[in-house]
Amino acid sequence: MKPFGTSNFNALNLEYSELIHAPPYRTEWAGRSLVVAEKRHPAYDHLDAKAWAEGEDMNQPGDPIKGAKAMYDLAVLKDLPLRVVLGTDAYKLIMRKVDEYSENCKKYEKILNSTDVDE
Repeated sequence: MKPFGTSNFNALNLEYSELIHAPPYRTEWAGRSLVVAEKRHPAYDHLDAKAWAEGEDMNQPGDPIKGAKAMYDLAVLKDLPLRVVLGTDAYKLIMRKVDEYSENCKKYEKILNSTDVDE
């Protein structure tokens, strides 16, 4: 953010934009704050977003206060990671993906390493 002159981020010593994959936090985003468009696109007629969101409301796993603290704690690190996942649900998903990638890399190692120029 420094190149853009964002002084608040300069105080935290951020030199580039980080990505935080955060869980749904237990807020009222799916309750009284929810606004659903009256006109729906026909491609989504099979989905009932309002019913889904109402079922999720106040059942989200993330605590917004703990999430904010974790984001701050990450932001002030000297060795700030480029990408992080917050929350047990996001952690489980990313670890499953890491395992899948690892298995595929091992399974197809010969093919994946077969593209270098012969010298």
